[in-house]
Amino acid sequence: MINRTSNTKKEGTMEFLVYKEGGLYVGVCLTFDIVEEGSHPVELLESIKEAAELHLETVIKNDLSDELLNRYAPEEYWTRYFKALKERASSSSEGSSILVVSPYYRSLTAKVA
Repeated sequence: MINRTSNTKKEGTMEFLVYKEGGLYVGVCLTFDIVEEGSHPVELLESIKEAAELHLETVIKNDLSDELLNRYAPEEYWTRYFKALKERASSSSEGSSILVVSPYYRSLTAKVA
């Protein structure tokens, strides 16, 4: 079970992972369980972040349950994420994974409320 700080409509954190699998890249918003595939890692990261922001805006705009902001991806993705974090911390190289932690606050979400 993944143990993270609970997100709310006012503030929280979205965590992202992009990694190569075979000939494609997989992009995951670990916090909202959104997964996409693509051929370009940076474009994929932008796309998955956009999907997560739309999800966040939809939850806020429609006053949906905060549970939808804490719907974590399956453990296999978190295992990859934590492994990539550990590799990045112990190595001077960037590695092949892209990791992003994106906090959000009420100022970011005020436009949709």
